[in-house]
Amino acid sequence: MTLTKAEIESQALDQYHAVAEKVILADEVVCFDEDNQEVVVMCDPPAVLRIERGDLRETALRWRSSTFFEPIYDVSILEPHRAFSFVRPSHIAGTSVSLKSGSVFESRFVPAPPELQERYRNAPGLDKEEIGACSPPQSPSP
Repeated sequence: MTLTKAEIESQALDQYHAVAEKVILADEVVCFDEDNQEVVVMCDPPAVLRIERGDLRETALRWRSSTFFEPIYDVSILEPHRAFSFVRPSHIAGTSVSLKSGSVFESRFVPAPPELQERYRNAPGLDKEEIGACSPPQSPSP
């Protein structure tokens, strides 16, 4: 069964509101390397993150093209992880859908257990610029 754009967006909003501001365990995180190039990092064990609220049109309701729906969620890093050694963590992908093929690509994260939800309820995230020692390129000083 192929979904309509409206049905995809409705499901995506439900998914977003279920995880926004929650602690998650993610085994795939989109990062930036020292050349400011986007790279996907696999995390084993999963990284402990929190999904941050953002503009719905730029995050939860994001269409990559007219036929490919790909939500992205900004995240806060809550625990250091060796996978971030030489990259700057940025975001994770939500469940993506191709209108052309009807294919669904599930998100690569799960809710963290209750004890982690409680531990990080109001905790600030780690500094993304420093966590991987891979800060963005600096402008030369005059």
